[in-house]
Amino acid sequence: MMRAILAAGLLAAAPLAHADIHALIDADGRLRVLDQAAPGTHPFNPLVARPAARPAASDDAVQRLPRAEMFHPLIVEAGQEAGVDTALLHAVVQVESGYNPRAVSRAGAAGLMQLMPGTAKRFGVSDRFDPQENLRGGASYLAWLRQHFNGNLELVLAAYNAGEGAVHRHRNQVPPYAETQLYVRKVISLYRP
Repeated sequence: MMRAILAAGLLAAAPLAHADIHALIDADGRLRVLDQAAPGTHPFNPLVARPAARPAASDDAVQRLPRAEMFHPLIVEAGQEAGVDTALLHAVVQVESGYNPRAVSRAGAAGLMQLMPGTAKRFGVSDRFDPQENLRGGASYLAWLRQHFNGNLELVLAAYNAGEGAVHRHRNQVPPYAETQLYVRKVISLYRP
């Protein structure tokens, strides 16, 4: 299906072949074609045939597309149940695990939304590697954090990454941890409500 969409986009863009054309797959798994370079885009010329090879390992957005599409229905369901925007869940999953349901961090966080054992238990997740359970637990945690931090997205994301205690210890500000500050920026940059 992606090839059909890409082919249609390429045909529509053919008259613009003399201009720079760039594309990216956004957090919702949609193809975006732009007339100029932007972060995360890749240049292409619709008049030059490209081999149908697998994308390079560094081509993260393209590699995640099939997984993003595969998990999209579960993400929508979890978001609706918890009252959390689907686009925000996609952004968090992309940054947390790259849509890898078997991902495990050095700290022991696991699954699509990288739930720690205590957080998983707190939100009723018995199997952190089960995508549906993991997404429901992560979405519920985001909803709880949103209420706890009065809808302040930066604090919600900082707490999701470093824990709500870390945010409180830093007087309800994003903690001065490089990892957490980078995490907040990455998720916000991918989040398109």
